[in-house]
Amino acid sequence: MADTKVTGLGANTTPAVTDLLAIVDDPGGTPALQKMAISYLLAMAVTNVAVQVITAGSGNYTPTTGMKKVLVILVGGGGGGAAVTGVDCAGGGGGGGGTAIRLCTAAEVGANKAYVVGAASSAGGAGNNSTLAVNSLQATGGGAGASSADSTTLGTLGAGGAGGIGSGGDLNIAGQAGFRGIIFSTTAGLGGGGGASMFGGGGSEAGPNAVGVAGGAYGGGGGGAACSEGTDRAGSAGAAGVMYCIEFLNV
Repeated sequence: MADTKVTGLGANTTPAVTDLLAIVDDPGGTPALQKMAISYLLAMAVTNVAVQVITAGSGNYTPTTGMKKVLVILVGGGGGGAAVTGVDCAGGGGGGGGTAIRLCTAAEVGANKAYVVGAASSAGGAGNNSTLAVNSLQATGGGAGASSADSTTLGTLGAGGAGGIGSGGDLNIAGQAGFRGIIFSTTAGLGGGGGASMFGGGGSEAGPNAVGVAGGAYGGGGGGAACSEGTDRAGSAGAAGVMYCIEFLNV
């Protein structure tokens, strides 16, 4: 095998972005003056990325100094699961929040951009929208679940809420619809589970005579309640949304 040499490199110093990672087969020639260790490469990668996690509320997103591009993952709030009243009733789960994902440039963001991250819904209420003022980026909240009518008829349903949707992103993802509540008999029924966002986390279904289960992960819908003995039961709130910003610095 012919000798392989790396030439034109300077003295061994802290690596620059322009340096190359090379594996040099140099059994007999002059060793390379500079080689980038994998540890240096990893250090560069870590120090060139920053993350901001912005939870429910509103304000201005201000990039980390040196940000060149930022991958924004915007999730709307989950819808609330339905409450139930009466003797035989089942509530549907709330829909999961939608998601919009966009790679934004520093020029698009500027010094800062206004945002809103949807708060947790009320039980039985629609999920709250999340927005960022770049390309009208938006992730809508999930819809609220509905309660069935009082009924002893097998198979009576309480509708689940619709999933939210993203818009303005490079990827726009729908949240999962909430699951239906269902009456099985005069003594048994189930509240519908909440729909998941892209992070998962819809509230699980509720057993007979139980309150709804709250949404878990960001944007998860709340679960609906069920009753069969005349005691009213509360639905549950959907989880708040999030704005997750992965910032790429000086690259």
